[in-house]
Amino acid sequence: MNKLLGILFAGILAMQGCNDEPVKPQADLKPSKETKVSDPLPKAEEDTPSQADDQASREDYTPALWKIEHNGKTSYLFGSIHMGDKSMYPLPQAVTTAFEASDSLAVEIDLGNVDQMAIAQKVQTMAIDPENPLPTVLKEETLAEYNEYCAETKSPCAMFSSFEPWFAAMTLEALNMQQSGYSEQYGIDMYFLDQARKDKDIIELETIDFQLNTLDSMPLALQDAFLYSVVTKGADENDKLVKAWKSGNVEAYVESSFEEAKESGINEEDYQYFMDTLLYNRNKGMADGIAKHIEQGKSIFAVVGAAHYGGDKSVNHYLEEKGFKVERVNY
Repeated sequence: MNKLLGILFAGILAMQGCNDEPVKPQADLKPSKETKVSDPLPKAEEDTPSQADDQASREDYTPALWKIEHNGKTSYLFGSIHMGDKSMYPLPQAVTTAFEASDSLAVEIDLGNVDQMAIAQKVQTMAIDPENPLPTVLKEETLAEYNEYCAETKSPCAMFSSFEPWFAAMTLEALNMQQSGYSEQYGIDMYFLDQARKDKDIIELETIDFQLNTLDSMPLALQDAFLYSVVTKGADENDKLVKAWKSGNVEAYVESSFEEAKESGINEEDYQYFMDTLLYNRNKGMADGIAKHIEQGKSIFAVVGAAHYGGDKSVNHYLEEKGFKVERVNY
C-alpha cells in the first residue's frame, strides 16, 4: 500500500498550499537569487568530474512520454511528480521539445489560480473533527505506529489531534518527502506551469474542490490505511519512486503497487472503492478532458500524476477507448 499511496500523492496537487502552516522547503533546496524555478540548474562554467559523472548517469534519464496523433496535430502525455529535486533538471530534450511543440498545457490544477486563503478555510471546515480526536478513531496498530513515527521523526503531530486521518497523512507525507530531500518548487507541475505562462494556454482537468472532496469522502478504514502507509514507509521508498519515474518504469511500478495494496489487509470492497475513487474515475475524467480539447484542434501537453498513466483503466486506456492511438515515445 505504501508505494501506491506514495505515487498517488505525487500526482495530487495543491495540498501543501492548503495547510494553515505550509511546509517550508528545506533551506538548502531553495534556488539562489540568480536561479529561477523555471531554470533550476544554472549552466556550469566548466565540467568537473562530478558533473561529468552526473551527465553520464543521465543516459538512463528517460521518464515516460506518450504521443497522440490526431488530425495532423501531435499531443503528449507526461507523468508528474509533485515534489522533486535539482537532479531532475534539465529535463530530457525529447520532453522539452514535445512541450515546446504544443500550444496548450493540461494539468490537474493550475496552482496559480488557487485562492490559498479560501482553500485553507475550506480544509479547516472539512478536515477538522474536534468531537472525534485523531487518536480515538485510529486502529490500535495504526495508532502505535503513528505515535512511534511522531516520536522518532519529531514531526509536529500534536497539530493533527483534531484533524481527520487523511489530512494528517497528506501533511506527514509531504514532510517525509522533504526530509528525503525533495521540494515542491522542483515538482514537475510547477516547472511546466511556470514555463506555460509565457506563451501557452493552461487547461485544468480537475478542481481543488473536487480533489479535496475526494480525499474527505474516503471511508475511515481507507483514511486509516493511508496514514498507516505513511508512518510505516521504508526510508528509501521516496528515492525508489523518483528512480522509477526517472527511468520511465511507471507501469511496472504502479502494477507492483496494486499487488502490494491488495496484500495490505484492506478488504475487497474498500480496495475497489479506493481504486475507483482515487484513480479510475479520475482517469476517465482526465481522459475526457484531454480528448475534448484535442478534438477542438488543440495540441496538448498533458501533465498529470504518473500513476494515472499506468495499468488498466489508465488515462491512456480511456483515450484508446475513444479511438485515439496512444504511442510510447522511445528516446
